[in-house]
Amino acid sequence: MIHAVVNPAGAGGRTMKTWLKAEEILQAKGCEYDVHYSSLKYNINDIVHDLSSQNTETDLLILGGDGTMNLTVNSIADFEKTRIALLPCGSGNDLAKALSIPKDPEACIEQLLKNKIVRQLDIGEAILHNRYDDNGVLKSEEDVTKRFNISAGIGFDAEICAFVENSDTKKKLNKVHLGKMSYIAAAMKVIFEAKHSACEMILDDEQTIHFDELLFTAAMNTAYEGGGFKFAPDADPKDGLLDLCTADHLGRFDFFRMFPYAYTGSHVKFDGVFMNRAKKAEIKTERPFWIHTDGEIHGLSSHITFQISGQKLRMLV
Repeated sequence: MIHAVVNPAGAGGRTMKTWLKAEEILQAKGCEYDVHYSSLKYNINDIVHDLSSQNTETDLLILGGDGTMNLTVNSIADFEKTRIALLPCGSGNDLAKALSIPKDPEACIEQLLKNKIVRQLDIGEAILHNRYDDNGVLKSEEDVTKRFNISAGIGFDAEICAFVENSDTKKKLNKVHLGKMSYIAAAMKVIFEAKHSACEMILDDEQTIHFDELLFTAAMNTAYEGGGFKFAPDADPKDGLLDLCTADHLGRFDFFRMFPYAYTGSHVKFDGVFMNRAKKAEIKTERPFWIHTDGEIHGLSSHITFQISGQKLRMLV
């Protein structure tokens, strides 16, 4: 039995159109399937959690993009008995790009029906040790853990996500299939408002690195984030490590000079860009920064840990 998980309103309606094509293929091949539509009362989190809590091998066909996959990885109850097939149809498809997953429904279903796990992906965790409100007032010092597939970030890249989330730009661009352009537009604006901070980064509880003017750190499980920017060219989501891309002492001029190169991964050659690799990175900043996981915003924090979890995401496609 294949359980398809669909958000009918996803990607400006594109998700539903993709599902209708996929359903025709499943029917033509005589596949046994069930479709689960998300709603305000019963969302992706609820569906995935319930399906993966049945104490039996469960195959999920997830239709969507990076946001939907983030909801999925945060809702799976039993990773050992849950297998995932992704049919990309979101506004952001960085995970699909990194894994070379085809957008064609027929190609996806052909692979799904082989009933074979083709990869087991690392799952990242972001642990927020404190949280602040938008005015910089401390709200909580209780640990909050969020999983991620692609990346987690503190600082500039998370602030871009926060800006996009709070504007109508992405929704408008989604309607003309240009959703990822919203991140580029946001970056152009946010760089003029972004602030720096002194920072201490502790890698694997052993190595301590100090940054005087941190702009951001992106903890990358895969190569791409933000709509196709190759922040970590050598990231491997199966190696048990995070690739950490950190920008320090970068002014506005430096940013505009470097930014175009991030699309190909050649930004790493610039002064002020530092690459590190670790299973765990604890970060403390003098001022709270925005935090994201796979583009989903979790507020502001000045103390966070990025790490690889002990779970694996078993992929059929």
